[in-house]
Amino acid sequence: MTMRKLFGIVFLIAPLMAFAMPPVKGPHANRISKADMEQIMAAISKEPDIPHNVRTVEAVSPDKVAVQTGGRSGMESTTYYDFNVSKRSGKWTVDSSSIVMTSDPANNHRMDSDAVAR
Repeated sequence: MTMRKLFGIVFLIAPLMAFAMPPVKGPHANRISKADMEQIMAAISKEPDIPHNVRTVEAVSPDKVAVQTGGRSGMESTTYYDFNVSKRSGKWTVDSSSIVMTSDPANNHRMDSDAVAR
């Protein structure tokens, strides 16, 4: 395979990977369908008070998932949002009253890849 073809394949697949849904974990993970996950992600995207980058999804029951969003919020800190998304009358909705925000100082451990040659 030529480099040109390989680059073309990566160029087409990379955008799809950016929008990939996170894996569902937990005791009821096999009960959460792809359609459920699409609805869960849509419900999260409509919630204005939380970041929309989903880090983890845990199926607590067939009609309830625990979700974590957030991450590094600056050079010195991380902020996570934990909340539940529940299925009521066939529709997945974010339980706004369950949103818990936690902030932690992050050690600024720069990676070798962050080094700038002088």
